[in-house]
Amino acid sequence: MNWESLRAVKQTEIRQLASEPLSEVTPSIRNFAQFVTTHKQDLAFIAALKRTDPQTGRSWNDRNLIALAQECDEAEVGAIAVYTEPSVFGTSLADLQAVSAAVSAPVLRLDLILHPTQIHQARLCGADAVLLHASAVDSAMLSHLVNIATSIHMAAVLAVQTQAELERALAVGAFILGIASPSGGLDLPYLARLAAAIPSQKTVIVLEEISTAEEYAALRGKVDAVLIGNVALDAPKVNAVLEKLAQK
Repeated sequence: MNWESLRAVKQTEIRQLASEPLSEVTPSIRNFAQFVTTHKQDLAFIAALKRTDPQTGRSWNDRNLIALAQECDEAEVGAIAVYTEPSVFGTSLADLQAVSAAVSAPVLRLDLILHPTQIHQARLCGADAVLLHASAVDSAMLSHLVNIATSIHMAAVLAVQTQAELERALAVGAFILGIASPSGGLDLPYLARLAAAIPSQKTVIVLEEISTAEEYAALRGKVDAVLIGNVALDAPKVNAVLEKLAQK
């Protein structure tokens, strides 16, 4: 996903938020980091929910995302993520809010975050974590966004694609790193190399979705958590899919 392509849309969103009074923001009580940190002993699943996949053009307009989120919760996924740009993914902050209210697992907002008001809005909608892109803002703003999230007990997942972005994320004190390859695809050798450059005490999440047991096995022992999206949206039974991916 080329998140940078959303910058103009997000700037409009920020201006709209600036004109709206925000209610009092209460801290998150669901510990995202605790739920997805496995110390590389296993892989936690993060179910990523959307109605449209921009890479394949596929849609799941008839899928009940609340029921799917609850099924994922019952299957004990590490967390649930919701894409919140409706023009791209067909899902919005309203979906995030509904999912958050329906599950016990922590919830991650997947979007392009450029300003503190977006973090506050995410928390008001029930998010326990936000995705921050190391390349989207300068280092000072990135540090500020991390501090804003931390101040309301939200986890900041720092998305990085290169060694330079990784160094920037580590410099601002990132604890959770979300890794992706510049190609936008699931480049397993590249991801393994990038993961190996991250200090062992950090939590590492692969931001590109996996769909096979072979991909799961290739990442096991190298990262803490992986995203599943389309494979969960297609599944009659989520638990069976998780067992197949983990080969249990």
